[in-house]
Parts: sequence; structure tokens; C-alpha cells
Amino acid sequence: MSLFSLTRLFSFSIKSKTSKISTLHFATTSLGEKLDAHLQNSPNNVEKTLNSLAPIKLDTKYVNDIIHRWSLNNLQLGLRFFIWAGDQPNYKHNLYIYNKACSLFKIKQNPQVILDLIATYKVEKYVVCVNTFKVVLRLCKVGGLADEALMVLKKMPEFNIRPDTTAYNLVIRSLCEKGDMDMAKQLMGEMGLIDLYPDMITYVSMIKGFCDVGRLEEAYALFPVMSVHGCYPNVVAYSALLDGGL
Repeated sequence: MSLFSLTRLFSFSIKSKTSKISTLHFATTSLGEKLDAHLQNSPNNVEKTLNSLAPIKLDTKYVNDIIHRWSLNNLQLGLRFFIWAGDQPNYKHNLYIYNKACSLFKIKQNPQVILDLIATYKVEKYVVCVNTFKVVLRLCKVGGLADEALMVLKKMPEFNIRPDTTAYNLVIRSLCEKGDMDMAKQLMGEMGLIDLYPDMITYVSMIKGFCDVGRLEEAYALFPVMSVHGCYPNVVAYSALLDGGL
């Protein structure tokens, strides 16, 4: 191949990649501008406006661009977009984007923003589902907001939503990571009152949590209870106990 042909091929490749990047930037910016325009007329219907613009092809890069845009000038809007996006079919937030959202929205420094969000849903009578709350609870867990996660869990019945095992596990894990084992233990007990049962994730979280705060006897006592509920101790559970005893 001649030098001229190689130069043309290389030039075309660069232009093609630049075009794709420009198109993506235009797409995310365009969506942001559309939302800004729509929300001027209906500021209290963020999710309805987002649904009217559907279908929106979501991926991590797309979501990151949008939340970065609104974290600079409209934090509440960015947070509502993030929760809405996490509740859409064919897309799921990964750990990277949860960490990014925690950083951009500064939820560790301003945990009240989470409670304000739930209050806004209530005032606007926004129809939420259990998955909506689980996105919020995951955000709390990643952000280290155990107390706020507990409050969000307690708010779910006000929306006529019953927490499922995953929702309880998210809060229990947050409490265990905080070291609040008394509340974590209480929540695990509450699960049985609404016909839910702890699963392997629940027990491993509790075992590790008890070990981390030096309550080894309580960690060990969970093993026979696990078997009763059909959660037979596995290598992860035993490893958590052994690590805590070292």
C-alpha cells in the first residue's frame, strides 16, 4: 500500500472517530437542552417529561454526561434523572456510575437531598415502584448513608409499596458497614413480620458486621439459624467468620 493510501486511511479513521464522539456529545447535550426547555413549562413533572422523550438509549457514558451537566446547575434535576434512568428497562446502573453520582451530587456532604427527593415524590404524587426505591437505597449504600437508607426504607409503605428482601438487604448492609449491628439485627427480625426471610446475602452481611465490631459469638450463632431457613453456610460465610476471628 502506498504512503498516500495509508495517509488517506489514517485520516478517514480519525475523522470517523471524531464524528462519533461529536455525535454522542450532541446527543447528550441535545437531550439536556430538550429537558431544560420542557421543564420550563412543567417543572413538577420531571419523570413525565423524561418518559415523553422516550425511548432514550441509555448507557453508562450517556448517564454520566447527563448527570454531570445537571450537577453543575440543577442538582435535584440531575438526581431525579439518575433515579429515573436506573428504573428503566434494558439498562442498569453499575458501581462506577453509582460512585460517580455520589461524587457529583455530593450526597455524603448533603444527605438531606435524598430525603428531599422522597418528599418531592410524595408531594407530586409521583407513581414509584419498589425498583425506584432500590435505586435510591443503592445510592445511599454506595454513599455511606446508612441512617438515610433506613429512613427511606421506612417511607416505602407511605407509597403503598412493600419492601422486598433486596431492599432490606441494601439497608442491612449499609448498617453493618456503619457498625450499627443492633439496628441491622432489628431489621432482620422485622423481615419475618412481613413474610420475608433473610437470604445468604443477609446472613453474610450480618456475620461480617458482627465480626467487624467484635461480637463473634453473635456471628457464630447465626450459622444454625441459617440452615433452618434453607441458607446452608458456604465458603463465603465461613470466610467472613474466620476473617473476623483473626
